[in-house]
Amino acid sequence: MDTVTTTEARTALSQVLATFRAQGVAAQPLVFGDHRRPEGVVLPFEVYAQLEDQIDQLRFEAATVVVERIEHVIAKPKTAVKATRRRR
Repeated sequence: MDTVTTTEARTALSQVLATFRAQGVAAQPLVFGDHRRPEGVVLPFEVYAQLEDQIDQLRFEAATVVVERIEHVIAKPKTAVKATRRRR
């Protein structure tokens, strides 16, 4: 995936949008940044929505793990402290 300059991205934005409309999730994202260093990306909304759903799921799973650990500490504080000391 090539990186374009910010100026090139601005100029190409209408064409990129037309490509997104035509190709949907199969369209290549537009990666841009100053001096062709990747700093931003424009991608089809459908791809963004899928990624957002996956991120939400990962956050939920991580929160579940944290809650389970907290509940373990509350239920068995001495065991939890010993387990923490062993990991160090």
